[in-house]
Amino acid sequence: MAAILINVVKSLDYVVRYITLKAGRTVLISVLVLFLILFFRRILDGKKRRKASRDRLYMKVYLWALLIPVPFMGTLKISQQSFRWRIRIYVFLYENIMGTPLWGWLYFAGMTGIALWFLIRKIRLTRRVRKLPVFMPEDSFQLHPKKLKHVTIRLNPSLTTPFSMGIFRPVIVLPEAMIHQFSEDEIQGVLQHEYNHIRYGHLILYFVFDCLRVIWFMNPLIHLCSRWMKDDLELLCDHDTIHSAKIAPDAYGMLLIRSLDCIDGNREKAERIKAMPALAARRSFKVMKRRIQMIARYEESTGIRPAIMGAAVVGIVLILFVLVNQFSYPFYTPYHDFSLYSYDAKQVIFMDDSEFNSAVQMTRDGIQVQNDKVKKLLEKADRTYDKEDYFWIYYGGYMKQPGIGGGGGVVQYQPYGTEQSVVHISYNKMHWTDVLRDWVFRYM
Repeated sequence: MAAILINVVKSLDYVVRYITLKAGRTVLISVLVLFLILFFRRILDGKKRRKASRDRLYMKVYLWALLIPVPFMGTLKISQQSFRWRIRIYVFLYENIMGTPLWGWLYFAGMTGIALWFLIRKIRLTRRVRKLPVFMPEDSFQLHPKKLKHVTIRLNPSLTTPFSMGIFRPVIVLPEAMIHQFSEDEIQGVLQHEYNHIRYGHLILYFVFDCLRVIWFMNPLIHLCSRWMKDDLELLCDHDTIHSAKIAPDAYGMLLIRSLDCIDGNREKAERIKAMPALAARRSFKVMKRRIQMIARYEESTGIRPAIMGAAVVGIVLILFVLVNQFSYPFYTPYHDFSLYSYDAKQVIFMDDSEFNSAVQMTRDGIQVQNDKVKKLLEKADRTYDKEDYFWIYYGGYMKQPGIGGGGGVVQYQPYGTEQSVVHISYNKMHWTDVLRDWVFRYM
């Protein structure tokens, strides 16, 4: 039982170190990409009095797509071996932080804690929403667009802002007071806003960004950018709601202001859903001011150019994925060299030695050693041993990336215990669990 626990701990330590090493490398890259996104986002904002162009709003949202390939850059060949000059910051972080087991466990625990926190909040909110009654409109109340019939609408007795949630089973939650206080056209505008969040995949973007916050929880910039990304989605959704629902900009602005009254006096409950796409979430006065200014500067436009820009962004992201795959380490790189260790495995006799490698060969059923040649190499290295002395030959194995690898096996070897010129040593039989674990490690 103790041996099983030791193997489990060693396996977990290997997995944790590998995941942490990959995530730690992408943290550094994410900082650079986020600053690049914020730079171009600032350029797109331009002058404050410019019209709220739909093209610029879409472009600001598309910029965040540049983050999608970054989590897959953990195996990029960015290390001191890749350049003639050393990347001092990366080497320092690797040698002092990312390369230590303690850091690996702490980082992995942090990611797990953040993920559980997000998951618990999501489960609690989902359970509350499922208990809410379904909105059954009267015959005189026609839902538009017709696709809303595939979206569940629930009524919240509390005075909270309308919001949408659910990637696979989308739900729109409306405060019950709205049904009595707002006109049918106003309710249609609210539903159209929330439906646009669902229709354009904003709920998926929220989920993806939460995953990035889990992976890079140590990067404070990703948490700040999460709010700015959501603000960009709200501005775009406002513009598209005015465009698709054929609502006058001033009427939509008044609807937004009136909706704010639904969360006044209910700040505590509003805090629970602040991570959801919502029509009038009061995150800050500055954000709401920007939304009102955008509505006041609304400019009608066609949907052709955003589609072209979207296709261009998809092409750029795909090209980045191809480049990442081209300049990354493979799943694993097999070792073809052999190593010779002392009997206590504390002393390395030969490693990365071409002459020793030429004296050892892997066959189908074991290791074949040219014994006379190895003896000469030991004598050449001024090493003398007795007849009873034995060594360990390490063979096989793989490297996933610099600093982490594994696999392979060892066989016992006694060069002076026989007069044969060629010695054949059978492989040690591995348990099926070791074989399975090794396969998982290679391809994870």
